[in-house]
Amino acid sequence: MISSAAHTQNIADQAMDLAGQFMTEDAISNSDAYRVLENVSCVCEEAMQVLIEELKKGTRLYEILPDDSDDIKQKAIEEL
Repeated sequence: MISSAAHTQNIADQAMDLAGQFMTEDAISNSDAYRVLENVSCVCEEAMQVLIEELKKGTRLYEILPDDSDDIKQKAIEEL
């Protein structure tokens, strides 16, 4: 998920860079599309921060399953 958010943010940033090359500052400041791209970039940054914080917590499915669910735990470990 982190790589998807980073990829999406990169695309939004590239689009804003291209807009900066082909649009005037006035056109950019009046562009709803540019504002949406800015929002997408910011949301992706926030999403990556949240995901990293979740990873720091060390939450894993196999750690929170009941003790009698060994087959589910093994499958979760294999899919990681």
